[in-house]
This record gives sequence, structure tokens and C-alpha cells, in this order.
Amino acid sequence: MKRVQTILFRLFLPFISLLAACSSSPEEFSSSNEQLSIYPDYTSITIPPNIAPLNFRINNEGEAFIIKIVNTKGNSIKLSTNTGKVLIPESKWKKLLAEDKGGTLTYEVYRKLADNSWEKYEDISNSIASDEIDGYVAFRKITSVHTYWSRMGIYQRSLEDFRVRPIMTNDLTDKNCMNCHTFNKGNPEEMLFHMRAAYGGTLIKTEEDLDFVNTKSDHTRGAGAYASWHPNGNIIAFSVNDVKQSFLSKIGKNLVVYDKHSDIILYDLDEKTVTRPDLLSTKALENLPTWSPDGKLLYFISAREIDYSTDLTDTKYDLLSIGFDEVSRKFEEPDTLINNLDFGKSITFPRVSPSGKYISFIGVDHGYFSINSREADIYLYNSTSKQIIKPDINSSMTESYPSWSNSGSWLMFVSKREDGDLSQLWFSHIDENGNSSKPFVLPQKDPDFYDEYIYNYNRPEFITGKVSLHPRKIFSLVKSGTKQTFFNDGESVSMTSGATVLSPEQEQEGIPYHQ
Repeated sequence: MKRVQTILFRLFLPFISLLAACSSSPEEFSSSNEQLSIYPDYTSITIPPNIAPLNFRINNEGEAFIIKIVNTKGNSIKLSTNTGKVLIPESKWKKLLAEDKGGTLTYEVYRKLADNSWEKYEDISNSIASDEIDGYVAFRKITSVHTYWSRMGIYQRSLEDFRVRPIMTNDLTDKNCMNCHTFNKGNPEEMLFHMRAAYGGTLIKTEEDLDFVNTKSDHTRGAGAYASWHPNGNIIAFSVNDVKQSFLSKIGKNLVVYDKHSDIILYDLDEKTVTRPDLLSTKALENLPTWSPDGKLLYFISAREIDYSTDLTDTKYDLLSIGFDEVSRKFEEPDTLINNLDFGKSITFPRVSPSGKYISFIGVDHGYFSINSREADIYLYNSTSKQIIKPDINSSMTESYPSWSNSGSWLMFVSKREDGDLSQLWFSHIDENGNSSKPFVLPQKDPDFYDEYIYNYNRPEFITGKVSLHPRKIFSLVKSGTKQTFFNDGESVSMTSGATVLSPEQEQEGIPYHQ
């Protein structure tokens, strides 16, 4: 029955919005002793001046409601609703925000009682930031069940309205897995993502080319996984992971995802070659590379080689950086920025702010795969003061995958704070001192959206514009097969170092190797 009501509501949504615009505030009213309750909780937050309307639902009982939204210029939007759903006209909302950057929105809410009298709730307010947010986000849509993922896709959502468009969906590709979509500084013309199993390969789009490549060479255990574009657009750092998972009987720790081996490689887009730098291909578990904004540093996480005589939950990662010379393609000695023993937690998913001042990351009890760990929280590392900040944006549930807008003013992350199972996109304004505003969830056209949406928002990435690729164009390229990657022998770890995959003959001779 609820689903039928939802369908009817969406059919008549434009008419409801039209009627809502014709309301006026009551002339006589009393002050309410009841606290206003709305969902989503869009109260006392800082919002971008170009964000989509923050439609919400009033949870309080009432015969009808009148809402007046006023900016500091004195201009307002007046709405009324009998259902409690507040649907804000997009054009009026955009005008209200655009003319008052740095100002405040005040919400006046009136409730009609059964005796036809009116009362007014205490006003709520939200700040309008001066800093705009990127126009789009890309995310993977996937279920929350560990073993059922045959319905998934990579989508793009406009943050300035409610439009959602697919970049690629796996209903075209025999229900295979697709993941790790990555952009160069949010540029929709420079992106990549992987496809696994059927039609396996990596789709790499630049402003000039669109390629489908196999990033696995004869000297790497697998294809590239987690990726980061060098700012010059010609180099991509990939991790190469031998991923395993174990299901545990511990309460709250039912799944452990870990790497048996992992290294970091460089992929040259011009030469179509893979390089294995010796400093990033050791017996340690190097993972999750991310470049600094100027391309002179590569940040990554690293843990000791897996020791199967101990508990898998004992594996913890440090945060490191390593200097890079773009001309010579040489790395310096790595530097440990955060030692997990000093910090007390494992570090994962580091991302550098555009100014280079802050590195956001997730602190988790063990490992690097944090999406199933309730204790996972967001931290900021100040690269100047070397201090670690725990911003007041965390919850008692899982937070994961923080990433920065291209202005550096907005931090986006996924959180399971709504129910502990499903992740949504949340946003917080971060000032130059690392101070954070109260997070708000991605706005939806229907305030009841999250009550019925049974998918996760996975691996969100800011993008500055719309990705122009169409799924069928991608599939047409994918069907033609992958281009083979070549191994750069001259610039990589040699076979005699034990850091590359050995031939069957060498394995038979008992020579130990590490990926």
C-alpha cells in the first residue's frame, strides 16, 4: 500500500509544488511548546549556494502546515502542505540562495490544529556558504549483501538538481562487477573504471582518447585496482591487490577483507606501459595511492606482510608519502607520516585536499576495508602542523571514503548512520582551520526516498561536470576486447629481486617470490 501511495505522490508532485507556492502565513497564531521535527535533519547546517532544494518531511502531527523560508535580503518562499511533505520549487530556491551567498536562511513553520487554530514553532536556520560545491558526484550503486551484487552500476548525480544518469550499468555486461571509478581532479573528461570477470578490463577516458586496456602484465599478479591520476594526466598510480575475505563469528566483525599481497605500479598512458618501482613493490602491503595536488608526492598506506600465525584483525596500516620527480620518474625514500602504533588505529582511504594542507582518512580498528566496520571514523591530518584532527562529523555507525571538492571547502563521505546497513552521501563544510559544519545528507526530490532505497551509495567522487559517455557506447568498445599493457623492464624491479611473479620454471626451483 505504501508503494502505491508513493507512486501516486510522485505522479502529482508537480501539482503539489504548484499549490504550495500559493500559501500565506496565518495572521493569528500562538507559540508551540512542541519542538519541530523534520526529516532529513536539515537544521543548523551550512549549505552550498548551488545545492538542490532541501526538501523535507515534517514529522509532527497537524492538520496542515505553512512554511516560510526567508533569506537575509528579506526575500522568501512560502509553502503549504497537508501531508507534511515540504517540496521547494527549484527556480525560487536557486534564486533565494544565489542572491544571499554568505547569508542565512530562516525557516518559519506554522501548524494548523484540529480546532482550526494555528501555532508557530521556534524558527530554524541554515547558513549559506560563499563557496559553491562541484556540480556533480559519481557513485557506484550496489546492494548491501556481501555475496549478491549482480545488479550494480556507476551513476552520476547532479548536486544542483535531482537528475541521475548512468555512466555504466552491468545489465549490459553479463552482470559483471564494475568498480573503482576515478577522475583526474574531478575532470569528467579524464576518468577510468574497472570491469571484472566478463568483459574484464579498465576503461580509460582522456580528452583525446577512449581506451579499454588490460593493466595486468606478465610481471604483475593482477590488474590495477585502486587508482589515482597524476595531475599531469599522463600517469596513473594503481595498487595491485591479491584480495581475500574471511567470514568471522565475532559479533560486529563478521567479515574481514584483506590483501595477501599488494604493491603499487605506475601506468603510462602515452606508452601503455606498466612500471614497478622498487620502493613501492616490497614485501610490505603498499596500497591506496593518492597523488598530492602538485604531483610531487605520492601518499599511500602500508602494513607489514601478512603473518598467518596471528589474527587477521591484527593487520594495521601506516600512512606514508614518497617524493616523485615527474621528469625522471624516480621516487625518493618513503616517509612515515602516521604510525599506526602511535595513532592506535589502522589508516585507510587517504585523500589530499586541493591546497595540500589536509589529508582526510579513515581510522579503523584493523585493515583497510572499512565499509563494514562500525568503528570507522573520519580524521584530518594537518600536513603543516603534523596534527591529527577528529572533526565533529562522525556518528556511532560506519563512516567511509571521505573526498574533497575541487574548491577544498566541502568534504563528502559515505555514512551508515541512518540504520547501520545502508550508506548515503553526506556533506560538510570545512574551513581553512579544519573546522567542520554539521553534515547533511544528499537531498532528494521525495523526502521519503531513503525510507525505500535499498542500495548503497558506494565510492563517491566529486566531478565538475557531466560525464558525456553513454553506456552503450562504452559497451560497444568493451565488446571489441582490451588492449594489452606492456611491462617496462628498464624502470622496474627485476626478476632476480623476488618482487615480481616468477615463471613456472622458477617456481618449481623453489625460489620464493612476492607479488
